[in-house]
Amino acid sequence: MTAPGRKLAAAASACALCGAAAAGDAGPESAPMAQIPAGLYLPFFQANPGKSRDAEISAPTQVGAFRLDVEPIANRQFLAFVRERPEWRKSQVKPLFADHRYLAKWPSDLQVPDEAADEPVTNVSWFAAQAYCEARGLQLPTSEQFEYALADQGRDQAEVAQRSLDWFGSPNPTQLPAIGRGKPNGFGVRDLVGLVWEWTLDANSFISRPELRDPSGKDSAAFCGNGATGVRDAADYPASMRYALRASLKAAYALDNVGFRCAGEP
Repeated sequence: MTAPGRKLAAAASACALCGAAAAGDAGPESAPMAQIPAGLYLPFFQANPGKSRDAEISAPTQVGAFRLDVEPIANRQFLAFVRERPEWRKSQVKPLFADHRYLAKWPSDLQVPDEAADEPVTNVSWFAAQAYCEARGLQLPTSEQFEYALADQGRDQAEVAQRSLDWFGSPNPTQLPAIGRGKPNGFGVRDLVGLVWEWTLDANSFISRPELRDPSGKDSAAFCGNGATGVRDAADYPASMRYALRASLKAAYALDNVGFRCAGEP
């Protein structure tokens, strides 16, 4: 098993509740998913000690076909999940799996303000997001899948970059826009940037130096879908921000501007 794989396995083992959430009653409501075809893309960062730096950063990566939620998960969808899975309600979730900010915008365990029902759910930890996806028979997308979907086979990348920069330059709104309003990309996926940062599944901790990472491997397994050597384009500020933010998060964090979506086999 690769080092990222071992770290991911450690996180999955620590999240005993994630497995419990995937069993038993029927899972949460389904959501529209886009079929993402297999293909090649040039990742922002690659780490392969066996290659020279120049060869490493110019090598395309093959990504297999997968399905991806068209939109981030909304409050109403996550509410349906916690109705069925009491262990993930804000008053009952274990501190190991979510910090004190978990579902902070919800007035109570089973109450979402009407005006926020279609907003993307935020203040959810990596553990809670993965449990939700598992309840649908899915999982969080890997960072590679997220970045591949965002790369969109090269379509409209200047527009995506500008939208990212405009988003970075604006303060978080008091009320987030509803899901489903963004322009779909060529794969039919909306709001990969410009709405919320997103958790991703994998344990790729290649931005952080080893001494800065959690030695247990658990917390460094969390990435959110937002001075390294081996970067393809050091001027690609939006990609740098996505990778840097992922590297800064711990799996129990529940932040105001971090949501998620799910992915699955084709």
